[in-house]
Amino acid sequence: MDEIIPLPSDPVPDLQRTVQRKLGRCMLQLQRYERLLKAMVAHSELSGPPERLQAIRDEKVACAHKKTLGTLVGMLTESYLKLPDLADEPEQAEPIDQIWVSFRYQMELPEERYAETKAALKELVDLRNELVHHFLQRFDLWGVDGCMAAEVYLDESYETIDGHYLTLRDWAKSMDEARQYMVSFMQTPEYRDFVINGIGPDGTVHWAGSGITNCLREAETKLAQAGWTPLFEAIHWIAKTYPEQTPKRYGCGSWRHVIHASQQFEIRKQSQADNCATVVWYRSRSRETSKEQE
Repeated sequence: MDEIIPLPSDPVPDLQRTVQRKLGRCMLQLQRYERLLKAMVAHSELSGPPERLQAIRDEKVACAHKKTLGTLVGMLTESYLKLPDLADEPEQAEPIDQIWVSFRYQMELPEERYAETKAALKELVDLRNELVHHFLQRFDLWGVDGCMAAEVYLDESYETIDGHYLTLRDWAKSMDEARQYMVSFMQTPEYRDFVINGIGPDGTVHWAGSGITNCLREAETKLAQAGWTPLFEAIHWIAKTYPEQTPKRYGCGSWRHVIHASQQFEIRKQSQADNCATVVWYRSRSRETSKEQE
C-alpha cells in the first residue's frame, strides 16, 4: 500500500489570526490612551463660582467624552502644553462682584520640544486613522507576504502607541500630583481666607468680593431707609450675625476705614438736632462709579 503524504497546510489562516490579534492589541492600547486623554482634557482647567465647580467639572467630562482623538489632541496641545513666556489668560475687562475660582494645569516645553511633541501627537492621530480606516486597503491579508508585512507594521505601530501612552501617563501623574497639592492648599486657612474673605496670601484685599464688603451689602438689604443705611445699626447687625467679620481682619482700624478703603460705598453724615450727635449713613456705589474710583 502506498504511503499517503499529507499536503502542506495553508499558512494564511494562522497568519491572519496573528494579524487580527496584533491589530486588536493596537486598538485596545489606543482606547486606553484615548480614555486617559479624555480625563486629562476634562480636568486640566476649571473656572467658575465655587458652588458650581462640581457641575462645571461634570459638564466638561461629558463634553470630552464625545470628542474624537484628533479633537482631544488639539485641546491638549492648546490647554496643557505651553511655550515659555506665553501669556496665559487676558485680564477681565469688567470687575466681578462674586468669588470666582479659576485654575489650570500646564506643562511648559521649550519651543523645539513643543514643536516635536505637537508633530508626534499629529502622527499618532494619523496612525489611528490609518489603522481604523485604511488597514485592509494597505495590506493583502489573503496572501502570506501581505500578512507578514502587516505583522511588522502592527508591531511598529504598537511600539509607537505604547510610547505615547507611557508619556501621557507620566503627564497625568504630574497633573494628579499638582491636583493633590492644590487640594492640600485648599484646606488651609490661607485659602479659605482668600476664597471666602477676599484676602490674598500677601494681605492684599479684593474689596469688591471681600467678606466684609458682602456683609455691609447684606446689612443694606435689611436696614436701609430710603436707600441709605445707618452704619451704627449695620455694625451691630454684622457683629451679631457674622462676628468673625471685623475691620482688624482686613487691616483697618474702624468700619469707616473699611468703607473708605473698599471704595464700594458712598457715605453721608447727618447731625442730630436734639443732641448734636452725628449719624453716619452709607449706600453701595454703582458698578460704574466703583470702577472709576479704583
